[in-house]
Amino acid sequence: MYKYKISNSWFISSEIRKLLLQYIDKSSKNNILEIGCFEGSSSVFFADNLLDNINSSLTCVDPFLNINENDHRNYFNNTTENNFDYNLKMCNNSDKIIIRKISSDKFFESNADMFNLIYIDGCHEPEFIKRDMENSFKYLLKNGIMWMDDYKGGNGNIIKNTMDDFLKKYIELYEIIHIDYQLAIRKIV
Repeated sequence: MYKYKISNSWFISSEIRKLLLQYIDKSSKNNILEIGCFEGSSSVFFADNLLDNINSSLTCVDPFLNINENDHRNYFNNTTENNFDYNLKMCNNSDKIIIRKISSDKFFESNADMFNLIYIDGCHEPEFIKRDMENSFKYLLKNGIMWMDDYKGGNGNIIKNTMDDFLKKYIELYEIIHIDYQLAIRKIV
């Protein structure tokens, strides 16, 4: 990560960074959706490690400072988006990255693509979490992985409870493959 402009090390020690390659074949066609990108630490990890197949792609969705409902507004500054843009230009496979600087709600209004990996680290407000998980699950391929950040983080148990509500609603449609600070499920139907 030395060649990137990263001001926060959240992703460096994340569970997805440590464990994901146990679940995803690097050489296969990977269509990845990332909701919430911040400076692009996770984006460049996906690009550098999972996009070598000629048909692979990564779609990054983040409105940055363009909406008021962004719960990370205290972290965002003028350099956040600039660092994201720089980092994605510097990473391997940058030509396979689609950048959508819009809200996830807007993205899903027109999305027609299916994904085998979806990483959700967007807005942490319950209604956004619920919509991001439900919308993402619709566009997750069978055997695809949906990985959520902050399952056991922040806002008391609000994030965890919101994700648990999703898990209860869709109980027959997935299997949990990882649960700790982050949560990961594999779609089975």
